[in-house]
Amino acid sequence: MIKRTLGLLALAFAATTGLGGNAYATFDYTTSLTILSTTGGATFSNTATGATATLGGTTVTLTDVSRTGFIVPSANTVNVGDVAVTTTTVPPTTESFTINYRDVFTLTNNGPPGTNATGSFPLTGTLTINSVNTGTGVVTNIYNSPTSASGVLGGILFTGAVDNFGFPTINGASGNFGGTITAAVPEPSSVALMGIGVVAAIGLAARRRMLNSRVA
Repeated sequence: MIKRTLGLLALAFAATTGLGGNAYATFDYTTSLTILSTTGGATFSNTATGATATLGGTTVTLTDVSRTGFIVPSANTVNVGDVAVTTTTVPPTTESFTINYRDVFTLTNNGPPGTNATGSFPLTGTLTINSVNTGTGVVTNIYNSPTSASGVLGGILFTGAVDNFGFPTINGASGNFGGTITAAVPEPSSVALMGIGVVAAIGLAARRRMLNSRVA
C-alpha cells in the first residue's frame, strides 16, 4: 500500500510539473466575409475568399484571413478581415456608398489543455465609403451589437471581442477589422493542489484500512 501511495504521488507530481510554469492554450482561426447589401448604387459580389463592392471607378475588397499558433491566456490582438480601397476616379468627382457585411469567425482549440474543438461566431457591421477619389476619401466602420461573444471549446472558455478598425489607405495599404481573444485556462498551481488532495485522500483511506485490520 505504501508503494502504491508513493507511486500515485510521483504520478501527480509528474503531471503537475509537466504543465510548466504558465497555464496556456493554443488556438487557430479562420474568417469568412460576405457582403449582405450595399447602398448608393454600388454593386457587389461574394467569392470563396471574400467579397467586393464597386461604384464607378471605386472598388472595396474584403478578404478572408486565417492564422495559426496563437497562445492564451495573454490577450491576443486578432485580424478578422482585410479591407482594401482602390479607385480610378479623378477629382472633383467622388464616390460615396455603404457596405453591410457579415464576418463568420471560426475558432479552433488545439488541446491539451482541453480537447480539439471548433466553434463559429458571426458578426456584422457597416462600412461607409465617403467622398472617395484618387486624391482623398474617408472609410469608416461600425460593428453591430453584439460585439463580443464567449464559448467553451474543448473544455476551455474563450472570450472574443471586435473593438478596433484599421483604416485603409486609398490606393495604398489595406486596413482591417480587429479584436482580441482571451481564454480561461486552469493554472498549474490549481491542478497541483487537486493532485495533492487526491493523494492525501488515498493515504487517509489506506491508514484507516490498516487501523481497522489491527483492531480486527
